[in-house]
Amino acid sequence: MQEENIGYLLWGGVGTGKSYFAGCIANALMEQEVAVRMTNFALILNDLTASFEGRNEYIARLCRAPLLILDDFGMERGTEYGLEQVYNVVDSRYRSRKPLIVTTNLSLQDLQRPQDTAHARIYDRLLEMCAPIRFSGENFRRATAQDKLARLKNLMD
Repeated sequence: MQEENIGYLLWGGVGTGKSYFAGCIANALMEQEVAVRMTNFALILNDLTASFEGRNEYIARLCRAPLLILDDFGMERGTEYGLEQVYNVVDSRYRSRKPLIVTTNLSLQDLQRPQDTAHARIYDRLLEMCAPIRFSGENFRRATAQDKLARLKNLMD
């Protein structure tokens, strides 16, 4: 995947295991001493907003990682500034020709039919770089919450 610059676009409903799967890939690579950076745009935007200096270096560091994982793509602020920074990160990674894994709750249809040009520029690059894989099934967090509630009831009795 690294040689061919092929990444994954893991998409599907909330709680279907996308982030968990991406984390498993990260852990397996780190066990082989491959550097991986896993983050999300909320954190990236906070870091970029906190420092007016060094923005280009910050983005360059993201692109130097052999694998970059962007978790919960599409949940970031929809401001003009936010979109510009999302584009900068995605485009920089695109130009670096290094693999990218993205997790998102956006549907493949949403990504293929963006609402405007700003989103189209971002989504087009992601769909070229990343093979889409759909995660379906039940929300595992809901089942975990129900299990915890049942255990709490047993403790209370």
